[in-house]
Amino acid sequence: MDHDEFLAMRRFPALDGLRAIAATIVILFHFAGPKWSWLSGWVGVYIFFVLSGFLITTLLLREQDRTGRISLSAFYLRRVFRILPPYLVILGGIVVFVWLRGEFFTRELPHALKYYLTFFNEFLPGSKPNGPDNFFSGSWTLGIEEKFYLVWPFLLVVAGAVGLAAAWRKLALAFAAFALMAGLVGVTSGWVLNGPQVPIYRSTVHYAILLIGCVLAIAMHYRRSFAVIKPLTHPLAAIPVFGAFAVLHVNMESLWWETGSNLGLLIAYGLLSAMLLVVLVSPGPLRRLLATKVMRFVGERSYSLYLLQGPVHFAVVAAIPPLGEHRMISALTVFAVGLGIADLIHRWVEQPMILTGKKLIARRQERKALRAAEAELKRPDAVEAPSGAR
Repeated sequence: MDHDEFLAMRRFPALDGLRAIAATIVILFHFAGPKWSWLSGWVGVYIFFVLSGFLITTLLLREQDRTGRISLSAFYLRRVFRILPPYLVILGGIVVFVWLRGEFFTRELPHALKYYLTFFNEFLPGSKPNGPDNFFSGSWTLGIEEKFYLVWPFLLVVAGAVGLAAAWRKLALAFAAFALMAGLVGVTSGWVLNGPQVPIYRSTVHYAILLIGCVLAIAMHYRRSFAVIKPLTHPLAAIPVFGAFAVLHVNMESLWWETGSNLGLLIAYGLLSAMLLVVLVSPGPLRRLLATKVMRFVGERSYSLYLLQGPVHFAVVAAIPPLGEHRMISALTVFAVGLGIADLIHRWVEQPMILTGKKLIARRQERKALRAAEAELKRPDAVEAPSGAR
């Protein structure tokens, strides 16, 4: 694939398939039991992080090329209408469900709401993903991503304002962004990097994983740096890339504990995930496989499916207590019920609200263009020249 082909792509359908895989293995990790630990499903969230960094940065850079600038207001409106509606619907459903069971004040939820509603999910004291009293704590990844959304686009705008157009300068900006975000989180939480006493879901390493996706997007956006990556776009490159990714993935669980929670493993996994993205946006059998209708169907609903896994498991176990034992039938039940609810949210909440956000942005842009045109007409040099003037 050449650079112009990449820039001409408006969608990356195979990445929806990758989302589907990531969401599925996370559910299997949580509910299928220890027999399936070899799937290393807990690292599925890092696939989401790399994807998020890559897609957000690609969209922002293309907007900058198309319009000459990045509109922060449009970006944040898109994120609000994309992220908040499903999130608040699911969180509201949890509150109503627990209230109707008469357990609202006997659980952690009242205390947790201030963290959930401010997207400081990962800092909820004593929270454990999938814990018995905190079945929405799997949303900790949203806390990480929301902070990333606040900082990274702003830094790209600053880079454009001071003339940092070259790819290598934006790459340097990415590393500076990691240092800044790690420092900000470190100041607010009392630590900088993950240690034995700090849960992994509060580690600043997640920002490094997000920025791996950002660096990939920057490298692929500019012609010179794309030339370095171009060999990975050959169909045969999928064999070693996918092979290396698969080998590391299925061994992450054992390597993680053998090396004493080595954060370098997560960086290596993020880098291989980024290489896999190159393969999946390039022509080849792997892209065709992950772009099938089934994979895209699950991938397009993966955001809600991921958020629903804890609440759905809680409700399923309340209805069928034997499914409280973590085994494959429990995981498949959570997946099926969660996907059904996620489909309803996708159709009735997610898509309509995304469309509403786009219409709002379009109206704002129209009003802005109209004001600019009116201001242009009012300029003194815009007065029509006298008749007969040359």
